[in-house]
Amino acid sequence: MQHKAARSTVGTFILAIFTTACLAGAYHFMDQGLNELAQARQIQRLPVTPLSILAQGPYLVTGQVSDRLGTYTAPYSKTQAVYVRYLKQQEYRDTDGDRKLRTIDSGHLGGKFQLQDESGSVVVNPGSEPEDIDWGLSRTWHDQTDDYVYSEWALKPTETATIIGQFDPDHQELKFGQLEAFSLPSVISTFDPSSNTSEEYSDSGAHISLATGLLAMGLALGLILLKIHRLWVYALTMTVAVSGTLSLVGVSRMTQEWSAIATLYEGRYQKLADSEAPTLALADVAVLNHLIHQSTNGWFDRWMFRQQLENRLPLPELNEETQLLVQQALARHHPTKHTLSAIGIFLAIGSLILAAFLMHKAIRSIKLKRLIEAVPTSNTKGLSFGLAELSGKVESDDQHPPLHAPLTNKKCVAYHYKIEESKGSGKDDKWRTIESHSEHVPFRLNSHQGGILVYPEGATFEYSGHHKSREGNQRHTVKYLEPGADIYCLGFAGLDQQQPDRLSIQHEPGLPFMINASDEAEIVLHKGAWGFAGIAASLGLFLFTATSFLIADGRFSPDNLLISALVVPLVLCVYTTILHYNDLVFLKNRVSRARANIDTILQQRHDLWPMLEDAVKVSMAHEKELLTTIATLRAAPPVTLESTHKVGQTIRQEQSATQSLKAKLERYPDLKNHQVVLQFMELMTNTENYLSLLRDSYTDSACIYNTRIQTLPDLVLAWLFKFRPAPTLDD
Repeated sequence: MQHKAARSTVGTFILAIFTTACLAGAYHFMDQGLNELAQARQIQRLPVTPLSILAQGPYLVTGQVSDRLGTYTAPYSKTQAVYVRYLKQQEYRDTDGDRKLRTIDSGHLGGKFQLQDESGSVVVNPGSEPEDIDWGLSRTWHDQTDDYVYSEWALKPTETATIIGQFDPDHQELKFGQLEAFSLPSVISTFDPSSNTSEEYSDSGAHISLATGLLAMGLALGLILLKIHRLWVYALTMTVAVSGTLSLVGVSRMTQEWSAIATLYEGRYQKLADSEAPTLALADVAVLNHLIHQSTNGWFDRWMFRQQLENRLPLPELNEETQLLVQQALARHHPTKHTLSAIGIFLAIGSLILAAFLMHKAIRSIKLKRLIEAVPTSNTKGLSFGLAELSGKVESDDQHPPLHAPLTNKKCVAYHYKIEESKGSGKDDKWRTIESHSEHVPFRLNSHQGGILVYPEGATFEYSGHHKSREGNQRHTVKYLEPGADIYCLGFAGLDQQQPDRLSIQHEPGLPFMINASDEAEIVLHKGAWGFAGIAASLGLFLFTATSFLIADGRFSPDNLLISALVVPLVLCVYTTILHYNDLVFLKNRVSRARANIDTILQQRHDLWPMLEDAVKVSMAHEKELLTTIATLRAAPPVTLESTHKVGQTIRQEQSATQSLKAKLERYPDLKNHQVVLQFMELMTNTENYLSLLRDSYTDSACIYNTRIQTLPDLVLAWLFKFRPAPTLDD
């Protein structure tokens, strides 16, 4: 017990660490993903501004790099550049023999340089910390000498560069500070800005999906940590936490984003108040306005555009010259259109399939949990026909002797033995199963009320003990269920083939059969944990698939987070509805099965009366009262549960007739020895006992089913799908 308690404490501590890590990771990745999304949207809105009209504020500019302010000599290639980042690495082999690289020397050289376009030029000042800038440069030098690898990334004169920076009119320079306030990155790149935007969109979608999955997983683990496994509690918590978080974050981030773009737009718009504002400046504002409007996606996005720009800062009339400049600028602007690569499509479809698989597994796990909760624990004496739940100790006897587990030679009623062989070495070391087999024998499940025989064929086991040993490159593992172990058993209580007058626990196709060394509370918590974790993971994967295709269409925005906030409770509602509907179907089928079993026995009993009448007519012609009763029972139509009010009456008549017949047998030895009568009495006695069990099973099943369809939320489903109450048997 102390070992089990210590293991439980360690498990709780590890679970708490994972819960905290998931929630912290959710916050980190959500913040990172939303920042990337805001930056991608802001870059998409910025037009390329001519250098001659730069004023205070952030701009996206492009032009040719000039060497007028000097250059630097690259340390390895000895070429001239205005900026160069260099890296020297040494190749070596680790302890596993794998080739690795370690950095020997790295750094950067650079300073101010000039950028020029058709309208003018400007000085670009990377500042004292150029590593804070996103340098989108291709590798310009790569060489390997002996074990050393040399690499350089250089920005050379005459190259075309795209820059996102903030213009300082006092010093007439483009600088790279305080761009975070505008949700813009600091960029100096030789690539098309749309490629950076596409990458930002992809990263943001992946990070937001991961954050949602981690948040859902953290909540699931937190509820498990608190030993809460109710689905409705989980659904409510997920709806409030995930939907609330996505809603608040979406609205908050969109408000910040629009505040930033409105400030940026207003800074350029103010120049238009000057009647001598150049035509290029007016065209630049008009293009910016058009791109902002073009990037809006969703009702909240459009509402913010009207409030922040359209109504407050209306665009003035444009003359023909300005309109022509606007059209030319828009023609040069390439809207972001992210096309999913083959790998992206594979990941999106793969995540969708995996999400559906995990959802299916989660439904099965929670369905089994709810089944365990729905089936009442029976005692071995009051056991009735059908699915049953029992708890007790494992016992073996002389009729069913125990096995001996490999390795330990301990007595057991079931074991699973596995031999694994090690292949490879180091990190490539893997264990491969070379032998695996299981054995089991029938055993008795004893409780303080008595015992019942269990036939474990077809059951899933959770063993009470295990042992491992290693011999050379082989590892031997055995798990076993030993006599005296406390177990939980869920299985079908049916007629024992060896002793038809008794019930035994056995496998029945279509019904669960489990033998578990844990108690019911642990099993319920474990199944709930797997179900909650599966739901959490599937939600994150579903969102990843959705964002992947939204990004590919260029329509992903914070507005989509609001949609996601509505999707989460919808998915959970559908999920919960499926589970409750499946519960009702199972309970209804359980009642139907119990009804069908009773109908079968009633028909079997009815078919016996003609044979008995023929036998009794010969030997007991003077017993007119008994013959009349038998003839009446024979002539009556078979009773089924379709007419439940007649079942009790007919059974009482049959019992009265058989009791009377038993009394007469003692007075008429010839009749007592009649083969047909003996056969009848044996079958009637067996079916009498069997029918009693079936009636108890039906009553229990009908009671549970009727209770469920009369309580919320199953009451609503019962009304929608027309689940009718099951009739009860009259005593």
